[in-house]
Amino acid sequence: MRLQWRIKGIQKKQILDIAENLLRDRGYNGFSYKDISSSLGIRNASVHYHYPTKTDLGVAIIRRATHRFENWAQSLVSRDLGCSEKLEEFCLIFRKFVDRQQQICLGGALETDFKTIPEEMQKETCEFVSFVLQWLENLLEDGKEQGAFNFPGKARDQALMTAASLQGAVQLVRATTTSSFDAIMKQIARSVHR
Repeated sequence: MRLQWRIKGIQKKQILDIAENLLRDRGYNGFSYKDISSSLGIRNASVHYHYPTKTDLGVAIIRRATHRFENWAQSLVSRDLGCSEKLEEFCLIFRKFVDRQQQICLGGALETDFKTIPEEMQKETCEFVSFVLQWLENLLEDGKEQGAFNFPGKARDQALMTAASLQGAVQLVRATTTSSFDAIMKQIARSVHR
C-alpha cells in the first residue's frame, strides 16, 4: 500500500512537470490531457484521477510556482546577497527559460492566455504576479534606500518595467537569438545603476 501511494505521488509530480512545460511552451489552450498522458505512457483517466479538471491542474501549477518562488526568495536571504546580486539572480530565473528550449515564463504564458483561462486560474495568476512584483518592488526600494540602485521614479514603476522587459525578452528570443536576452538583461542593470 505504501509503495502504491509513493508511485501515485511521483506520477502526480510528473503530471505537473509535464503540464507546466507544455503550458510554458504552448500556452494553456495549446495542450490537453492526452498530451500529458502520452508523454507519461499512461491513460487520460490517470491524469483525471489526480486533477479532475484542467482548471484544477492549472491552479496546481500556479500554486506550485508561487511556492517555488517563495522558496527561491528565501534562499537569497540565507545567502546574504546584496541588492544588485539579488536582481541579477532574479534576471537569471528568466534566462533559464531561454536556455530550456526557449520557453516563456509561467506569468507570461498565463498573461497571454488570461482572457481565455478559467476565472479561478485568473485569480491565482493575479496573486502570483502580484507576489512576484511585490518582491521585486521591495528589492528595488531597498536597493535605492541603501544606495545600491539609482533609478528615476518609484520602485513600483521600475519593478513593472523590469518584469515586462524580462517577460518580453524571453518571448523575443523565440524569433531572434539569445543575445537579445543578454542585451536586455544588461540594459535592466544599467537602468538601476544610473
